[in-house]
Order: sequence, then structure tokens, then C-alpha cells
Amino acid sequence: MGALLALMLFHTELSVIALIGIILLIGIVQKNAIMMVDFALDAEREQGLTALEAIYQACYFAFGPFS
Repeated sequence: MGALLALMLFHTELSVIALIGIILLIGIVQKNAIMMVDFALDAEREQGLTALEAIYQACYFAFGPFS
């Protein structure tokens, strides 16, 4: 949604290159989400954290100063 809003903001049409960029962006976001869930599940199992604590820790390591 943000990519389409950016195209509208800069008065750029949805070209083939823009469409490829949007598809690549979706893939990167999906990969990061899968990695965060995997990290959170490992933290739940190995460290005994609750689901909320595990996903918070996964977000911290993915988007924090250690990434």
C-alpha cells in the first residue's frame, strides 16, 4: 500500500519496473516476517518465554541496534 501511495505522491505511473519493485519489496517483507516468527518460536521453546515476550525480543533483535 505504501509503495502505491509513494507512486501517487510523486505522480509516477505504475510501470513494469515499479511493479517488479513492489513484488521484490513484498518478498523482502515476507522473508523478514518468517525469520522473526522463527526466532520467536525458538525463543519460546529454548528460553521458556511467553509468545508476547518472544515476539518482542524478535522485533528488538530484528529492528534494534544489533541488526
